[in-house]
Amino acid sequence: MLDANGPPSLKSLAASLGLSAATVSRVLSGQAERYRISAATRDRILAKARTSGLIVNHLARSLRLRRTLSIGLVIPDIANPFFALLAREIERSARRHGYSVLVADSEEDPAVEAQALALMLSRNVDGLILAPVGTPGAGAALRALGRRPCVLVDRLLPELRMPAITSDHRRGAELAVAHLLERGHRRIACVQGQPGTFANDERIAGWRAALQRARLPCGPELVFGGGYSISAGLDAAVALLRAAERPSAVLALGNLLALGVLQAVRQAGLAIPDDLSLVAFDDQPWASVMSPPLTIIAQPIEELGRQGLDLLLERIATGGEAAPTRRTLPVRLIERQSVRDLRRHPTTHGR
Repeated sequence: MLDANGPPSLKSLAASLGLSAATVSRVLSGQAERYRISAATRDRILAKARTSGLIVNHLARSLRLRRTLSIGLVIPDIANPFFALLAREIERSARRHGYSVLVADSEEDPAVEAQALALMLSRNVDGLILAPVGTPGAGAALRALGRRPCVLVDRLLPELRMPAITSDHRRGAELAVAHLLERGHRRIACVQGQPGTFANDERIAGWRAALQRARLPCGPELVFGGGYSISAGLDAAVALLRAAERPSAVLALGNLLALGVLQAVRQAGLAIPDDLSLVAFDDQPWASVMSPPLTIIAQPIEELGRQGLDLLLERIATGGEAAPTRRTLPVRLIERQSVRDLRRHPTTHGR
């Protein structure tokens, strides 16, 4: 039975309807269609919630706190599996804290990003999580946020003092190069993402530092590409394979770039790792089942999402008064079969 002394809890409402709390929660958060909940069930839940005062109670709580209990999330590419997983974890964490999430895709375009941020502000979200495009000058849109709580994830804008949580991008590239060096590779190229963005430039810096320590080539002739898409990776790898002195190995700075490299290698009638060894950033379910399975630098995507949301909630609770915090999470190398050991199986390429 429902509590006669006041509005019911979500669990008690669900029990009175003979439904799960998850079903009731999804309907009340406007996700009935997404989870294929029938119109009849939806209407029954909403009717009961209205008559019992549960909906009114949630609205009253929002008004009392002067909050909308919503946050905005702006990411560069929702089709990129990395950002899709990040968004899912942030949404899950937010739901556990009673918040809904509005998601926008900036399409790696600063102008679209600025429009998305303006839209979020017009919806009066309590705070924002942003994986910024991060190209030079992109901080102007963030300055317009004023005192609205905002946390950056994955990418930073070093010129702005804002709370941020990222992976150790530089260390990840160093781990990848060290792994290749240990297996006899001496000419190691890099397929990069968007130059000028924090994650890309940190990874380039790690790649270069590791090669410099080994007194090996690390000049611009070994850096290919300029975008985070599959097509950008394909074009970069085609150019790499046509180089007068072909590298024996390549570090791809993103999962979509790795797919482009794989496509170029196969189109050229070559094979990984026999003709070109490959290490890539970001583990995905498909990476371990490809032929060959890919050696990966894995970022803690779930932890990035959880900690990013926690950091934003701290900012909301303090009204954004706390000093900016920057957290860097460790990465790890997952060894599989996409790197040839040249100490045992020499090749004429890249030596």
